[in-house]
Amino acid sequence: MQNILRPWLSSLKQYVSMCLFLSSPERLPCNAYCTTLTILLYYLLCLGLVDEERGFAELAAHLTLELILLALFVATGLRWKKLMPRFQQTFSAMVGINMLMTLLAIGLNQIDTDYESQLQNPLFYLLLLWNLAAMSLVFKRALEIPTHLSAMIAFNYYVFYQFILIWFYW
Repeated sequence: MQNILRPWLSSLKQYVSMCLFLSSPERLPCNAYCTTLTILLYYLLCLGLVDEERGFAELAAHLTLELILLALFVATGLRWKKLMPRFQQTFSAMVGINMLMTLLAIGLNQIDTDYESQLQNPLFYLLLLWNLAAMSLVFKRALEIPTHLSAMIAFNYYVFYQFILIWFYW
C-alpha cells in the first residue's frame, strides 16, 4: 500500500505545481496506480457536485466523457509527434489538473453563494481560463510544441467537449 500512496502523493504535489505553472508532466512517476487513484478521487469529487438538478450518474457520465476526450486528445497529439511513451504521464497530468480545478470550482461554489448559478460568477471564468492555461502548459511540454499551438489544442479540447455535452442533451 505504501508503494502506491507515496508515488500518488508525489503526483498530487506535481499536479498542484502544474496548476501553478511550476512543473511539467515528465516529473510525474510513470505509474498506472497513481493515475487510477486520481481518477477515483475525481469521481468522488463528483459527489460534491450532486444537487437537485444533476445526479451522480449524470455527473459520472460527464466525467467519463471528459476522460475519454482527454485520452483521445493526448494520444492523438503524442502519436502525431511520435512520443507515445509519454502517454501515462501526460494523461495523468491532465486528469490531475482537471481534478484540482474541479475541487477549486466546488470550493468557489460553496464559498461564493451570491450568484444564482455558477455561470454568473466571474471567478468561474477566471478558473476556466486558468484551467485551459495549465492544460496548455502540459500540452506544450509533453508535445514539445510552441505555446500558441498548445493553447489552440487546449481551447479546441474545451470547445469540442462543450459541443458534445450540448449534443448529449438534445
